[in-house]
Amino acid sequence: MALPAPATCGKLLLLLKHLGDGVDTSSSKRARKKSSYDVGSLIQAEITEIKPLELKVKFGSGFYGRIHITEVTDDNSAESPFSDYRIGQTLASRIVSKGSKTKNIKGGHGCELSIKPSLLKGSGEPDEGLPSEEFNYTYGQRVSGYVYKVDSDWAWLTISRDVNAQLYILDSSCEPCELAEFQNRLRVGKALSGHIITVNKEKKLLRLVMQAPADACGELDEKNYDRRLTCHLVEGSTVGGRISKILPGIGGLLVQIDQHQYGKVHFTELTDSWVSNPLSCYQEGQFVKCKVLEITRGVMGVVHVDLSLRSAPDASRDLGSSELNGGMHTSIQHVDKITDLHPDMVVQGYVKNVSSKGCFIMLSRKIDARILISKLSDNFVENPENEFPIGKLVVGKVLSVEPLSKRVEVTLRTSSALKEPKSGNNPVDHISVGDIISGRIKRIQPYGLFISIDHTNAVGLCHVSELSDDHIEDLETQFKAGEKVTAKVLTVDKERNRISLGLKKSYFKDEEVQASPGQSHDSAIGINDTIMLDEPTVTSQRNSASMEITNNESDNGHQPILADAESRALVPPLEVPLDDMETSDIEGDVGQTLVPVTNADTTAGEKKKRGAKRKAREEREQEIRAAEERQLEKDVPRNTDEFEKLIKSSPNNSYPWIKYMAFMLSLADIEKARSIAELALKRISSQEESEKLNIWVAYLNLENEYGNPPEEAVKKIFVRALQHCDSKKVHLALLEMYERTEQHKLADELFGTTVRKHCNSCKVWLRRIQSLVDRKSDGVQPVVNDALKRLPQHKHIKFLSKTAILEFKCGVPDRGRTLFESILRQHPKRTDLWSIYLDQEIKLGEADMIRALFERAISLSLPLKKMKFLFNKYLAYEKSTGDEKRIESVKAKAIEYAENNLA
Repeated sequence: MALPAPATCGKLLLLLKHLGDGVDTSSSKRARKKSSYDVGSLIQAEITEIKPLELKVKFGSGFYGRIHITEVTDDNSAESPFSDYRIGQTLASRIVSKGSKTKNIKGGHGCELSIKPSLLKGSGEPDEGLPSEEFNYTYGQRVSGYVYKVDSDWAWLTISRDVNAQLYILDSSCEPCELAEFQNRLRVGKALSGHIITVNKEKKLLRLVMQAPADACGELDEKNYDRRLTCHLVEGSTVGGRISKILPGIGGLLVQIDQHQYGKVHFTELTDSWVSNPLSCYQEGQFVKCKVLEITRGVMGVVHVDLSLRSAPDASRDLGSSELNGGMHTSIQHVDKITDLHPDMVVQGYVKNVSSKGCFIMLSRKIDARILISKLSDNFVENPENEFPIGKLVVGKVLSVEPLSKRVEVTLRTSSALKEPKSGNNPVDHISVGDIISGRIKRIQPYGLFISIDHTNAVGLCHVSELSDDHIEDLETQFKAGEKVTAKVLTVDKERNRISLGLKKSYFKDEEVQASPGQSHDSAIGINDTIMLDEPTVTSQRNSASMEITNNESDNGHQPILADAESRALVPPLEVPLDDMETSDIEGDVGQTLVPVTNADTTAGEKKKRGAKRKAREEREQEIRAAEERQLEKDVPRNTDEFEKLIKSSPNNSYPWIKYMAFMLSLADIEKARSIAELALKRISSQEESEKLNIWVAYLNLENEYGNPPEEAVKKIFVRALQHCDSKKVHLALLEMYERTEQHKLADELFGTTVRKHCNSCKVWLRRIQSLVDRKSDGVQPVVNDALKRLPQHKHIKFLSKTAILEFKCGVPDRGRTLFESILRQHPKRTDLWSIYLDQEIKLGEADMIRALFERAISLSLPLKKMKFLFNKYLAYEKSTGDEKRIESVKAKAIEYAENNLA
C-alpha cells in the first residue's frame, strides 16, 4: 500500500496479492493444527465421558479420542483406575495411535491416548518413549488385565488395546462358593492377574489360569495343545471342579477340571468321614474342590487324572456310627499303601462285589480286600447278596497282608473269640457219645449237612447216609440253611476235634428227646454226622480242620482236594474265585469223616474202609462238579439286558465282557461284538493291564475268525494292542492263536519279529520250541543253538531243561536225553536236574534206562543230604514196581554208602 504523494498524483495505491498467497482459510488452519498432533505428541485433553473400560476425551479444535483402561497405569494393577477422574477434567496425555474416522469416536479422526506415568515423562517429541507393538508373550508369563465380558463359563479380559485373554470358570478358583458366584464375582472392569498357558498370535488371544503352571513344561508351541492344557495340573495341587456325571454303583464321580479334561473320583475318596452312602451329598453340575492325586499319560497321549474330594486326605477318618470294639469311639486312618496295613489293624471299606462265597471290599483307591463267607458275620449269613449289597460300608480287622501279591484278607467278625487266646477248654470235652444236641444247619452240601451246635464253637458234618432211614435224593428240598434241628451224637474224636451226629428217626425211638437247659426243644430228623470242632472260635474252624485233613490224606497216599484248592487260593484275589478256599475246607473235612471210627483191626476191614472212602470221594467230586456246572449254567446271562447289568456291576472284569462278545457272536451280530470289545477297552481302567490284555486277545480271536480279510484285520488290532499292553505278552498271545489255528506260516513270520524284539526272553524261545515239537519238525536243534547264542548265560539251564522236558513229553526222547546229558556234564552236582531227568525217564517207563540212570546218580560223590534224596527216590521207584529183590538191593547200597562215608 502507498500513501498519497506527488509521485502518485495524490492517489492512494493498493497492491492486491493472489488469493493463494498468504490468505488463511479455515481448512488451512485445521490442517496446520492437525500437523501438530502426531503420534507421540503430548497434548492436553478434556474428559467428555467416562465408561467402564475407557475415557472419552477431546482436544484441540474439534479433535476426539479415547484413553483405554489399560493406558492409565503401568501395570494394570489398579482396581478402579477411573475413580479419580471426572467429566470436564483436563489431562496431560500422549498420542499413541491414530485411527481413521469411525463410528465409535465422535466427530472426525479418533486417536488413542495414554496417560501412563512412564509415557508422560518424555519431552514431547514424537515417537519418544512409545512402547513396541510386537505380540511377544510366553508360556507361564504373568499378565494383568481388566474384565470386559463374562458369561456362564468364560471371562474375557483386555490385556492391552489390541490383546485379549480368556479365563475358564474352573481356572478362576478352587473354592466351590466362588465358582458358583463366577459371574457376580467377575464384574466388568475388575482387575485380574493370571498365567499364560496358550497363545494365539493370529487372533492376539491368550488363555489364562490363576495358578502358575509347572516349570517343567518349558516352551510349548501350538503342536503341544493337549499338553499345554494339562501342564498346569500337578500331583498334590488343589483345583476347582464341576461334577459331570455320577457313575452308577460304586463307580464314583466324573469331574470336569478343565474345558476338555475330566478326572475320576474313586468311591473311597468322596468324603472325609466314612458314610454309608457317600454319593448322596453330590449332584451333577455341583462345584467341588478337588485334590489331584495322580496324573498318568497313556501311550496315545490320553491323560488320566485321579482326584480326591477329601479335604484332608492324610488324616484319619471317623468311624461315625459304626463301632467295632465295645462301643469305643475309634478313628480309622485312610490307607493308601498296602505296606501301611498289618494284621489286627481295624479298617473300613465299601463292598465292591459279592457272591454266595463272600465278597471284596475297597479299602482305598488302590487296595481291595477279600472277605470269605465264614468271616462275614458272627451269625449265619443266609444270603450274602442281600445282607452285603454293593456299596455297603463295613468295618473289620485285617487277618493277613501279602504285599507282593497285593492280597489282603479281612474279617468282619467282632466276637470276643477273635481277640482271646486259645484256651485249654476244648468244647469236645463237654460232648459225649449218645448226647442229644440241638443246633442250626449251617451249610448244605451234596454229601450231607454241616450243623452248628448251640452254645459251642463246634460244627459237625452229618453224612447223607445218616439223614434219614429212607433215601433222600435232594437235600435242598428237605432242609434249609438256618433251620433248627436236633441230633444224636454218634462218635466223638477228641484228638481230631471231630464229632459224628445222626438224625435218623430210629435213633430216637427208644429215647425221649430232651434238650439240655438253654437248648431248643424243636424236634428233628435223626442224622448221623461227623462234627468238626474248632478252636474256641468259630472263625478258625475251617483253617484248623483243613490243616489236619491235608496231613491225614497225605499220609494215606491220597491226592487231597484241599491241597489243590489252597494252592489256587494263594493267587491274588481278582484271579481266584472265593469258593476255592471255602469249599476246599469242607471237602477236606468230609474226606476225614465219611467213615465212622470203629474198633475193627482186621486187614480186610481196613482195605474195605479205604475202598469205600475212595469211592465216596470220587462220587463226591462228581456231585460237586455237576453242581458247579449247574450253578454256572444258572448264572449265565440270557439277554443283552442281563449282560449290561453284569458289566455295570464289575466294569473292570474282562470275563463278562468276553462272555458278552461270545453271546453276540452266537447271534451272528459281528459288528455288535466288535463294538463291545471297543467299549470294554475304553471302560476298563488303564491300571487293569491284565484285564485289558484279555480283551485284546479276545478281539484278535474275533478278527481272526470273522475279519475281512482276517490277516489284515488281525494285524490292525495287533498294532493297536502293542501301543497299550506289554509287547512280549501281546506277541506271545498272537503266536499262541496262530499255532492253535494252525496258521504256521504266519506264526513263523511273527516269531521272527518277536525274537528280534525279545531275544533275551526264555518264554519266547520256549514258545518256538513248543510249536516245532508239536508239529514234529526237525528244526529244533538250530533254534536251540540260536537261543543259546542270544539268551543270557544264567538262563541257559532253565531253557535247556524245559526244552528237554518238551522233547520227552511231545517230541523225541533221545533229543531230550542229549540235552539233559549236556547240562549234567557241566553241572553234575545239581540234584534238581537229576530229579527232573529221572522223573522224565520214569514217566517214559523204560526200566533199563531208569535203573541205569539211578545207578549213575547214586555213584556220585555228593553231600549226604543230597545222596539220601537220590536213594529215597530210587527206593520209591523200586517199591512202585513191586520187585522185592531190587528193593533189598537198593537198601543194601544205601547202607553201604552210609557206612563208607560215615566211617
